[in-house]
Amino acid sequence: MNRLVVAMQISIDGCVSSTLADSTWQLWNWGPQWPWSEDLREAFNDLFADAAGILLSRPMADEGYLAHWDAMARRHPTDGEWNFSRAIGALPKFVVSRTGRPERAWPNTTVLNGEFDQAVARAKKEAAGDLLCFGGAGFVTSLLRQDLVDELRLFTNPGFAGSGAGIFGPWLADRRLRAAAAHAYTCGIAETRWVRHSTTTDA
Repeated sequence: MNRLVVAMQISIDGCVSSTLADSTWQLWNWGPQWPWSEDLREAFNDLFADAAGILLSRPMADEGYLAHWDAMARRHPTDGEWNFSRAIGALPKFVVSRTGRPERAWPNTTVLNGEFDQAVARAKKEAAGDLLCFGGAGFVTSLLRQDLVDELRLFTNPGFAGSGAGIFGPWLADRRLRAAAAHAYTCGIAETRWVRHSTTTDA
């Protein structure tokens, strides 16, 4: 069965962004200098190697996610540690939007309009395997609130954001995500994996 896998960087205090201009909670802010350790780089590339598509919100598509990684792929055309950046361009992408379309028409990208849960279900159905999602905060919050996530992978950075957007809420207490694995990487980031708990009522 095709699954939706959400992967996000997060701070020790539970934020996925910071409102503080001088915050340094992220070891890597997705820029050209990549301070992650080799073991985490390998795990991150493995995440993309197993993926069949990428799920995006329209704001994320418009705000530079695809353009940024296209530029990074061009900067590192043969470097194996940057395979994931080339995978972002090569994998099918599904942009969910109630009515609109991204400002730029990206190759290998399908826009799915309509009700949120129905559009996400269509993306999962059309993907040939696991569908990856990397944010943003509001988009992932909606996915979690509507119980659409099959696996949640949190990369907890060794830093405090102070204040910022989060993806958690009291409604998560009755969701069926259960702890599946945890791993500490050499650079100080800890990954925890949460997977949907199967029940006899699952389709």
